[in-house]
Amino acid sequence: MSNQNEPSTPSQRRNESPATYTRRRLLVAGAVAGLPLAVWLRTPDNTTIGADDVQAPTSTSPNSPSVPPSTSVPVVEPNSADSPGSINRELGFGMVNDDVASLQQRLRDLHFDPGPVDGWFGDATRRAVWAFEKLLLGVPSAQPTGVVTPSVWDEMRLPMTIKPRRSTNAQANHTEIYLPEQVLAIFHRDEPVVISHMASGELDENGDPAEWCELVTVDTDERGNLLDEPVEKDICGRSKTPAGVFEYFRRVEGIRHGALGSMWNPVYFNDGIAVHGAINVPLAPASHGCVRIPMHIADYFQDLIANGDRALVWNGRQQPEDVSERDMLPVFDYANPDATTTSTLTTPAAATTTASTMPPPTTLPTTVATSSTTVVES
Repeated sequence: MSNQNEPSTPSQRRNESPATYTRRRLLVAGAVAGLPLAVWLRTPDNTTIGADDVQAPTSTSPNSPSVPPSTSVPVVEPNSADSPGSINRELGFGMVNDDVASLQQRLRDLHFDPGPVDGWFGDATRRAVWAFEKLLLGVPSAQPTGVVTPSVWDEMRLPMTIKPRRSTNAQANHTEIYLPEQVLAIFHRDEPVVISHMASGELDENGDPAEWCELVTVDTDERGNLLDEPVEKDICGRSKTPAGVFEYFRRVEGIRHGALGSMWNPVYFNDGIAVHGAINVPLAPASHGCVRIPMHIADYFQDLIANGDRALVWNGRQQPEDVSERDMLPVFDYANPDATTTSTLTTPAAATTTASTMPPPTTLPTTVATSSTTVVES
């Protein structure tokens, strides 16, 4: 909750001049983004600071030592908005109090959706804090704490505006997917509308797409089109989430079972690879190649994007525009060489049974038994 006695500007809080404060914040933002900010800003004391005034060091993603400049996070610009008051305790999972409600409202203001502003620090709030830690504090993608200390809160309440890594000059809507940080951001005409923690394709011990082999029920083809009848397959694949520049081309409301697993409200952007809702959205990459987002965000995600909107995916090694057409291809599934039997579900009754056994979306489990088949989240 805002404290009327709390100083309203960052310069007052830190007992430094506005020019010094703005210069310091630009250095921090530039260091996280890996480049000087290519913007002109005016400080509260009317001092103009440009890109040439900011000598930011080059940094790399914690997960990718060879990351070139400008592939870490979007640009963060200071702004003049009022900031919330201070807190003097840590906020973490399971807590219920007014400070948590203030945290949730601040996350909402910054477009990190924490779920309802109800004062309860649950999974949705923790994942929103994860996204903030990874994207704006530079915490390695596997190491966010989900705990908001007074010092983290001081960073969070700084007046700031998050800008996309790829500006459209306010002409178009697009999505930016940052694989090293495991964060997704949707921008409408260069303004953020939602920023979310996500989980992409699982990696092996070498950091390469992990191999998987499973018996799955499939009701869509590789491009997400609905099959006449569901098919049971014993297949393998590689959990690759390709980087590059793509466009959303198809969406399906509700549950869909593809070769990469079960998806809630999927929106496809690369053959059978989609952004979709999932209950299990852990810190580590865990999907078969799709981009998992929390269910409460997936419930309205389709309303935020249109078919034809661009989806840019960063891999931490190249700019999306530099990824070759070959590397932009997903790894298509292949028959399990160790499979003993395969079968096809051909009767309408079987298809109906499969659909009717799915629980409501708010209780969709990680695995759902259907006859002898295990349906696994993508």
